[in-house]
Parts: sequence; C-alpha cells; structure tokens
Amino acid sequence: MADPDSRYAAGLDVLRTLAGSEEMKTVMVDHFERLGALGSIAVRTGTGEIWSRPQLSRRDRSLVVISMLTALNRETELRFHVAGGLNHGLTRDEVDEIMVQIAPYAGMPTALGGAGAVAAVFAQRDGTETRESPPAPMEPKDDAQRRADGLDFLKTLLGVPDLDPKATEAAILDQQGEMGNLVIDYAFGDVWVRPQLSRRDRSLIVVSVLTAQNLSHELGIHLSGALNHGVTRREIEEVMITASLYCGFPRAIDGMLLAKKVFAERDAAG
Repeated sequence: MADPDSRYAAGLDVLRTLAGSEEMKTVMVDHFERLGALGSIAVRTGTGEIWSRPQLSRRDRSLVVISMLTALNRETELRFHVAGGLNHGLTRDEVDEIMVQIAPYAGMPTALGGAGAVAAVFAQRDGTETRESPPAPMEPKDDAQRRADGLDFLKTLLGVPDLDPKATEAAILDQQGEMGNLVIDYAFGDVWVRPQLSRRDRSLIVVSVLTAQNLSHELGIHLSGALNHGVTRREIEEVMITASLYCGFPRAIDGMLLAKKVFAERDAAG
C-alpha cells in the first residue's frame, strides 16, 4: 500500500503528462488544491492510484476515459481529456474515430456532441477559431459490400473464424427484425471495419461506453468480443477500475462482476 507522499508524487506525474507540460501541471495542481478534500482525492486517488497503474498504458487509459466521458455527456472534462489523450499518444485521427465508434452505442447526438468538443480542442491547439483539417471520410460502399463486411466482422467479434454468414444473418434478423439490418450494415459493416483504429481499441471503446451506461446485456457480448480482439483480462479489469473514478463504484462494480462471469464462462468452456 502506497503512502500519501508516494501517491501524491505519482499523481503529479500523471498530471504532468495529461497537461502536457510542467507549467500546465502547476495550473492543474493549483486548481485541485482550491477544492479541499475533493481536490486532494482527485490527485492522490484519481491520478495517484488509478491513472498511475501500469496495467493499462496512459494512451489506452485516455482512450477509455474519453469514451466514458463522451457517453456521460461530460463536455468540460471531455475537453481536458481529449487534450490529455493527444499528450498521451493518441493521434487526431484516432480521437476522431472514437466518436465514430461511439455513435452506434451511445447514439448519434452523443457522438456529435463529443465530436464538437474534439473540434474545439483541435482548434485551440492550432490557434484557430475552428478546426482546419476535416475528419477522415466514410468509404463509399454499396449495400452488398456493407452486408458482407458486417458479417465478416462477426467472425472476430464472436471468435468463430468459420462462421456461417447466411445462418448468422438469418439468426440476427429473426431476433432483431428490421433493426438487425442496421446492426449488420451500420454498426458492423460501416463502423467496426474502418481502418483508423484497431479492433482491440474499438472493443475498449465499446466496453467503456457500455460500462458507463450500465447496459449489461450488450456489455456481456462485448466483453467476450474484447477478449477475442486481443484485450486481456487484466486490461478489462483496468477499464472497470477506471470506471470507478469516472462513472462511480456502482456501475464499475456491476461491470467487474459481469467481467468475472464472462471469464468464468470462458474457463468452463475450455
């Protein structure tokens, strides 16, 4: 167990990398010191105990936090963490793509709101009134290609390389009706297969969003999918630990319990 001084030192180091400079770190420390106990907890526990954990890189933890804050519509904190994500190694294209990935899971208004915050951060960094470079465009596809890409994606999400696409398509449409077409073509065929982020990163985003929203049915599916996409069990646990700070313990504990259940089911299946 770390002592208060070491937790504080670790917290200051995280604030330095999040803020991007010693000068901005000092500004953040001054801000938190004016908040009394809450500010002390933010530094010593938030950054000193959670952010400083080595089990998830700061780049990946930034991706997780940006996803959670977008899902929770926390614009002020989101702007700070978008800038922090860039300081932690996320590229602008990757930050833009987080919003694309969020849209099917938190809704288009939420994703558009997040994209607005991202644009404001980019403009501030460039010293312009509005962002100058546009986000990556959508690749034009016909309906047949969207459907084929969506069904092919399910091979990695479900971890079944020899998945029967026709049987899978029929099962989804039988269960979800017309909405199943959008699931396959839009969420899977348009979004998940885009090259701007790895499927591992996209799984981290989706698990983060669904944890923040406390949507257990979909979260269970995507926890399993995250394992199939190369996210480790330890990294999933770190997402839930991070959620305790940004979403509160009730949602984080629900997510952790569900993750443990998914892990146990995997172990039982061999």
